[in-house]
Amino acid sequence: MHRIRISYRLVLLSLVVTTGSIFTLFFQRGTLPPKGLQSHVTRWWHRNIANSLDVKISVYGTPRQEATLFISNHVSPFDITALGSVLPVRFLSKVEVKRWPLLGWLATRAGTLYIPRGGRQAASNANKAMAEALAEGHNVMLFAEGTITDGRVRRFHSRLMQSAVDSSSYVQPVAIRYPCPEGNRVHSDALMTDDISFADAAKRLISSRQLEVELFFAEAVSAANKSRDDLARYAESTVRRLIESSPDYVAAADLGPESSQISQ
Repeated sequence: MHRIRISYRLVLLSLVVTTGSIFTLFFQRGTLPPKGLQSHVTRWWHRNIANSLDVKISVYGTPRQEATLFISNHVSPFDITALGSVLPVRFLSKVEVKRWPLLGWLATRAGTLYIPRGGRQAASNANKAMAEALAEGHNVMLFAEGTITDGRVRRFHSRLMQSAVDSSSYVQPVAIRYPCPEGNRVHSDALMTDDISFADAAKRLISSRQLEVELFFAEAVSAANKSRDDLARYAESTVRRLIESSPDYVAAADLGPESSQISQ
């Protein structure tokens, strides 16, 4: 049964990748407006990747749809698919991803913004690109810890949040959790820590059973008249509270009257 499940998922995933690549070639133009055909194609792509892997995505709260810098913790490579399935957003990624076979091309055509490693101008150039995207009404996603973690929230770096200040945009914290039936901090099949390669992480995702990701969208705030450090402290404390709280508390009290659960 285990091998049958993996084979079935690989077939579905191959179909999604092939179809998505064709759609990307014809419809994606290296940007991602919050509305329109490009947005629909990208969300279709992510939703069907999740469906092919049989991953349940539960959404709490209401994500803003335009000109928002979403600030999130980062637990798994699957975070990108989970977030991309529920809202049109341009991700910020290390520049090495741009050179990956196929995935780099797909990411670039889908509007991914890149930041080079090191260099005095790296953060400044990334902030400029993010601010321009926000000023055009696009959404941008920032994994503020700067790395994938083991589920424990690390310090949120504030430097790239200057883009929201410069563009007078909104900031919305997002908490990502992968609940574990055994009561551990995070489901092990979602992890890609330093001792787990990308290939091994992909194998775990493909073979996983009952994997679920929870996305919690907290209250959005305007970046006007706030410093980047103010925004970092707000986002980090909010995400940390959501991650460390019980699910009942999160759903009932922390996200306000508009919160809801949507299962895909």
